[in-house]
Amino acid sequence: MQVFKFQKNTANIPSSVVTIGNFDGIHLGHRALISAAVQEAKTRGCTSALVTFDPHPQEIIHSQQSVPRICTSSHQLRLLEEIGLDEVHVIPFTKELAQLGPEEFAFQFLIKRFDLKKLVIGYDFRFGKHRAGDFKLLEILSQKYNFSLEEVAPVQERSQTVSSTLIRQLIRKYRFAEIPHYLGRDYSVYGQVEQGEQRGKNLGFPTANILPGVTLALPEGVYVSKIKLAGKTHYGVTNVGKRPTFGENSVTVETFIFDFEKVIYGEYLEVIPLSQLRPEMKFSSVEELKTQIRQDIETARNYLDTNEPQPVI
Repeated sequence: MQVFKFQKNTANIPSSVVTIGNFDGIHLGHRALISAAVQEAKTRGCTSALVTFDPHPQEIIHSQQSVPRICTSSHQLRLLEEIGLDEVHVIPFTKELAQLGPEEFAFQFLIKRFDLKKLVIGYDFRFGKHRAGDFKLLEILSQKYNFSLEEVAPVQERSQTVSSTLIRQLIRKYRFAEIPHYLGRDYSVYGQVEQGEQRGKNLGFPTANILPGVTLALPEGVYVSKIKLAGKTHYGVTNVGKRPTFGENSVTVETFIFDFEKVIYGEYLEVIPLSQLRPEMKFSSVEELKTQIRQDIETARNYLDTNEPQPVI
């Protein structure tokens, strides 16, 4: 799968079936939409392409408001590639772009960008200034510029419409066991292991650290977690937060993996929260923190003895 940052001038444009949206989470509704585009492209002998935005449009339109993400950027791209897309086109969303009228938006980012044979959109897709563009406008444009158009219906599960909003609500309420019904997989935080300041190691609890790079939907706190690494499953304790005891400001996902001693900097780690143990706390001393970590580990192991199979070592 090729990933492109948007450029105004393009060359050698292949015939394409395109879908467009934010696609945070790549839930069952997104999968239905993207799979429809992929299958249509295969049928037509075309390239399948997805257009998305970075940052999230709402973070620009409402500049003081960050959008909690279900997926890190690297996780989103990994999931899109697994579905079978040929191309992902990332549009840097700006204040100027937010002021584009819907017809100009469609022309610049879809019609001019691609040799567009078919556009596949979700039932709730809106575009252009004030979200004024809709399916009816796209129908008019499809006749004018000779491409076909498909609107994919919402996916229903357990009498609810699958949506990123629903999944974010479940994450905030720690209802992790319910999420796979809508997401199609376990909810997780995925990213590359970064070398930190070795604080965990110095405390006697070395951690594998992920810098998410986005505002996570997962509340800050300490979790018992399942960890997937290099095709194997492990278990541990994960701290999501800013490490207030040490006066940090950026959110880090730090995981102490039980019975594990390998150096894994640069490898990709998937952390699946199973249950929140406690909120993140500021401790008055390092010794107080170490005592709490030992207690967290004991609580997590007790949870796993009751709720999970024995860890794979």
